[in-house]
This record gives sequence, C-alpha cells and structure tokens, in this order.
Amino acid sequence: MAACRLNNEDALQSSEVIRLPDGRGFVLRPLHSDDLAALQRAFRRLTPEEVELRFLHQSRELPAFIEDEVRALDPARDSVFVLEDSAGEIRAVADLHVEDSGTPEAEFGLIVGQAIAGHGLGTLLMQHLLAEARRRGIALRGHVRRDNARMLELCHALGGSASVEPDQPELLSVRFPP
Repeated sequence: MAACRLNNEDALQSSEVIRLPDGRGFVLRPLHSDDLAALQRAFRRLTPEEVELRFLHQSRELPAFIEDEVRALDPARDSVFVLEDSAGEIRAVADLHVEDSGTPEAEFGLIVGQAIAGHGLGTLLMQHLLAEARRRGIALRGHVRRDNARMLELCHALGGSASVEPDQPELLSVRFPP
C-alpha cells in the first residue's frame, strides 16, 4: 500500500501531512536542531539490523557525529526530512549533506523504521531528497550494503546507478545524477 499525500492548508508550507491507507498519519517536515531528543529516541527504537544497514556498524546510541550535525544544521549545506507520528515521535529520516570538497554532489542517507516500512514512505522521502538535489543542481551519492536489497531496489527504481566500492567490496556506491 502506498502513502497518500494530503494537502493541508493549515500546516506550515514546509510540512506535508501523509496518511497511510490504515489510517495512520505522519507529518513530513524538515528536521530542526531542537529535534535531537526525538531523534535519539527514534534511533533507540531501531533494530540492530536496521542500524547496521544504515550506519554500516552496530550501535545502541545515536552516533556523536550525527548529534553534532543536528546541532549545527546549515540549510546551505544540509537538508534533512523526517516523518513524525501523531505523538511527535520521529519514525523515518532522509538526509543529504553537501561536502566541503567543492564537487557538486551531496551524500544521502535514508532510514525508515520497520514499524512503518512497506508503505512507500522511503520512496516519498527519497523523492524529496532528489527534488532538493535537483533544486541545488547537485548529484546525490551514498553507500549501500550489497545485502540491502530494498534500498538498492528503491535507488534503481528512482534512477540511481550502483557500482562496487573498490576498497569495500561489501558496499555499493549509489549515485543519482543532478
């Protein structure tokens, strides 16, 4: 079942109400620096497998580098979208970070908790990242484990291409053109 977009005139221009066919609702909105505690709770709800598929290592706490990025969000460099449930809890995150390398590309990441997976929300979040990348005129790239079939299928369906990481054969580098 796919997510349905609802236009909500009362919502902030930068947020969107998403309603699943089963009635659950979410707000798709940008991450704010004061969302750190909710982001930490969201991380603790993830299974060890979800953490390893997204962050390529296991951890029970949100990595310090992500906490630092949240505290120092820079709209010129970062775009982070979250799905928030009716209780104000973050259930999914999609992000892009423009590196300081001078190249016209950004690294992307996506994680959708199992409790809401399988409803097209990952696709919706990736479409937001791709739209933001197009708006900025930059390519997106990310590292995906070879055994993360759902993410690789999603990236392929949205026009991404994958290639082997020479130094890390368990990873594929996925790239979306500008």
